[in-house]
Amino acid sequence: MSLIGDILEVPNGCVIDYVIPKKEVFEAADLKTKDKKIFTDIVKQIKWCYKFDEDTLRISKYTDDVRNYSEVELININLKYDNVHKTGVGKFKEDEKIDRVVDILLRFIPYPIILTVQYENDLKFYGAHIRESKADSSKIVIDGHVMSTNWMDINNLSEIEEDFISKIQYDRFDKNDFYDFYDSYITAMIQYGGAMTAGGTVDLPVEEISKIYDKISLIDLDIKKIEKQISIENNFNSQLELNIKAGKLKEKKEKLILKLKGE
Repeated sequence: MSLIGDILEVPNGCVIDYVIPKKEVFEAADLKTKDKKIFTDIVKQIKWCYKFDEDTLRISKYTDDVRNYSEVELININLKYDNVHKTGVGKFKEDEKIDRVVDILLRFIPYPIILTVQYENDLKFYGAHIRESKADSSKIVIDGHVMSTNWMDINNLSEIEEDFISKIQYDRFDKNDFYDFYDSYITAMIQYGGAMTAGGTVDLPVEEISKIYDKISLIDLDIKKIEKQISIENNFNSQLELNIKAGKLKEKKEKLILKLKGE
C-alpha cells in the first residue's frame, strides 16, 4: 500500500497503480552490477501511482528548446523493512543508497517526477526539473539539483510538514501547462526547505529562498567534509586549523539563516 494515496487528493482518471518490475529499470537504465545490488537490497517495490497528462486533464504540454513536459508522473518507492535501518529521527543507515536509487529513476524516466520513498509510516519527497542533454538530445539530465524533504511521519506531521502537504494537493497546483504544474511542486519543496531551515514560515520570494537555501546546502557539505577530515587528522595544529575553518562556515550559515528569517 502506498502512503501517498492517503494524503493526496488526485482525480480518479490519473490513477495508474502499476508496479514497475526492477528488471525493467535495470535494462532501461543500463545499470551496473553495483547499482543493481542497491535496488535488490533495499527496494521492495516501485509503483507508478499517478499519471498527469493531456488525455485526462485540461492542462497543456510545455515545450521549449531543451524541455518537453507532456506529462508528469508520481512514483512511489517502497523500501524493504528488514534491510533498511533507522539510526535516528529522520535518518537511515542506507540514506546514501536511497538517494542513489532516486537519482537513477529521476534521470532515466523522460518525464518530470513527483517521487516519494516510503518506509512504514515515514515518507520522503524528491523532485527535480529535467532537460535534454546538450551532448545527446535523446538523453535527459537534471536541471539544477535533486531536491528532497526530510523524512516525515505521516501520522505525526509538524506544522511545516502539514503546510507542505497542503501545497502539493492537485487543486493547489498551477494548471497553465505541465511546466508550471510541476514547478508548483518544486516551489512547495523550496518553501518547505526554507521553513525547516529557518524554523518557521519564510516571507521571502521563492527565488530568494532558493538562492539562500542552496548556499546553506553547499556550506553544510563543506562543513561535513571538514568534520570528516578532523576525525582522521592526528596533528593538533591541523585539527585546530580545520576547526577554525568549520567555525567560520557555521557563522556564515547562521547569517544566511537570519536572512531567511528576515532578521
